[in-house]
Amino acid sequence: MNPKLPLLSPARVAAFEVLERVATQNAFASNLLTTSRYDKLSREDRALLQELTLGVLRWQGRLDFLIERHTRREIDKLDLEAVIAMRLGLYQLLYLDRIPAFAAINESVNLVKEYGKIRVAGLVNGVLRSAQRELEFNILPSSKSPVHRISVETSHPVWLVKRWIARFGENEARELALANNQVPTVSFRFIPKRKPIEEMKAEFEWRKIKICPSNLTPEAWVIEDGSLSAKSEPVQQGWVYLQDEASQLIGRLAVKQIGENQPAKILDLCAAPGSKANLIASELSADSLVVAADLHQHRLRTIKELSARLGVETINPIRLDAARDLPFTPESFDLVLLDAPCSGLGTLQRNPEIKWRMNEAKIAELAELQKRLLANAAKQLKPGGTLLYSVCSTESEEGEEVVAWFRRQNPEYRDFTREQLIELGIDPAPLLTSTFGARTFTHRHHSESFFFCVLWKRRPSEDQS
Repeated sequence: MNPKLPLLSPARVAAFEVLERVATQNAFASNLLTTSRYDKLSREDRALLQELTLGVLRWQGRLDFLIERHTRREIDKLDLEAVIAMRLGLYQLLYLDRIPAFAAINESVNLVKEYGKIRVAGLVNGVLRSAQRELEFNILPSSKSPVHRISVETSHPVWLVKRWIARFGENEARELALANNQVPTVSFRFIPKRKPIEEMKAEFEWRKIKICPSNLTPEAWVIEDGSLSAKSEPVQQGWVYLQDEASQLIGRLAVKQIGENQPAKILDLCAAPGSKANLIASELSADSLVVAADLHQHRLRTIKELSARLGVETINPIRLDAARDLPFTPESFDLVLLDAPCSGLGTLQRNPEIKWRMNEAKIAELAELQKRLLANAAKQLKPGGTLLYSVCSTESEEGEEVVAWFRRQNPEYRDFTREQLIELGIDPAPLLTSTFGARTFTHRHHSESFFFCVLWKRRPSEDQS
């Protein structure tokens, strides 16, 4: 800290640091915010850090539109530290009523001074004071087209809005984009092995946390009122596990296919952090084998730590590259789960920076990778077994089109998604796509946007009907 400057708010300093790392190191804010680096912050400062960081990333497009308007320069031509300080100041002026304007402005100016960018302090001060004078400025009349208007209004990149309008129409594209900017619903599942469900419900009552069953996924629960963070005792002790409802649905489909308490051999090919593998393993009999594979050693440690916390002992982590030949006997698994690497565009509520990093070329590259992974995964499946493919993406290239390609190469597979949803007690109609598999959408289902498809492998003796 510069001793000549006023003492800066630790929450704003931390937010500046996180946003700078997100911008320069491709780091994910959600990961940085849960590190121990900020454990010493007060509860209020941690809440402000979370609000500032994710708020700026969610509304970055709109904030940058205003910065360009006031500076009359393209955002890429401005000093990065100045841009981050102006985004932070603008976000507080526009979205946080409880913060006085003078605090939002002065702290942003002092932030750039703190980081040695004294020459841009005047620019930051001028832009924020100019913005303060016209807080009621309506950006929409200046927008040139529906694509541009929705892009600025909802803070989403033009290319993505253009795609969604072509696919859903203007109204629904806008609804989806606005839903992405909302704070996500906190959902979880009980871990009865760690604490009986009724005891945990009483614990929630004592903590003044109101919960309700999920409307989307059996045995998933949602926080209606109160707070349950990753740092809270119930989560740290493994009494409950925070997991999005759509993610839980993939795991429940796998369990239903095998049958609870039934022995089986399961292969989860891109398993980290191990959420689905742990859910599946916890429901199957103790003599089952669940292989949780991942490319990176440090992510295997995450799987092991999670299994230990949740008391699951039947998971076998293994490091491998799922895009290459796999070290297993072909056709040896009853179920293969491929929750494939993808754009992550279905997780924008939690990872808003993804929309500023992704583009159409990257989506095409990821779709090709998913095809290779799916073809490899299929080689490990027994006849009569199930291949479960999922991605947390909104885009059809990373879902329906991959399955269409796969079925052209492998006609012995049948899309069994509709039947499995019914088996799980779920009305399939709101979820099924017009071609293959099913989708959840953030604006419709209040969960992450997932694509999933249950593919059943026909035995040679069975006909193709």
